[in-house]
Amino acid sequence: MEFLQSDQGWLNLIGLIWLENGVNTFGAEMEELSLDANVFPEKIGSFILENDKVYFDPLVEGVELENIAIDSKKLVFDINAGIDKRQNFKNLQWNIIKRGDSFGVRLRDLLAKDVVEFAGVDRFPVDLKWRIKAKFIPYNPIKEVMITNVVGQVSPNASSGYVEFDFEGKTYKIDALANPDDVELFLMFADDTSGESTYGGGRYMYVDRDFESDEILLDFNMAYNPPCVYTAHATCPLPPKQNVLDLAIMAGHKNFGKH
Repeated sequence: MEFLQSDQGWLNLIGLIWLENGVNTFGAEMEELSLDANVFPEKIGSFILENDKVYFDPLVEGVELENIAIDSKKLVFDINAGIDKRQNFKNLQWNIIKRGDSFGVRLRDLLAKDVVEFAGVDRFPVDLKWRIKAKFIPYNPIKEVMITNVVGQVSPNASSGYVEFDFEGKTYKIDALANPDDVELFLMFADDTSGESTYGGGRYMYVDRDFESDEILLDFNMAYNPPCVYTAHATCPLPPKQNVLDLAIMAGHKNFGKH
């Protein structure tokens, strides 16, 4: 829970601005952000998207790049060169993200109301019956799973195999997102609680893989919410249809808030 309230947590996200090629103005005048015009200037600066690189040109004093004040155009994002730099202005912080062919500005308010008033996430009581022995069954060759995120973007993801488990006389399978050498398997699933007591877009889990055995321990008590539960400005991947289970998994995180 400490992560959610941290500077890089999800509770302080207040905007996701998709950039167009060329100059993109950034400031209180932007309708989609609802920044307080009495606190922030109408124009803090401009993002410039050119040739898959993003620059920032400040128009006011006080803008920082990695905690160093800047007063001229600087390169802030170039994925090919490994450049990904955070910026600050007052209590705002932002960085660039790339999703498919699109570039966006992920904006945070480090003093956001959701951070200050956060009182924790409700969860089901821990129940040992949801600690289940399962098997990891590899795909040979690996499978490509198409994953859609909440903004409709679709991307291929490697699945080195699936996890299979039995519960109350029925067998269930979850495709794991991982490469063949990964020791951790990433599971995205939805179930009969999704959209009721838990988030409609499913939940996530990481489980360890033992290369000397096909046995996997699934502890659904560790199932956690995706970022979209806490903010409307995240781009969460959604479980593929084969990972939607006809089973009510009453373990792990419950839904939270309004998202």
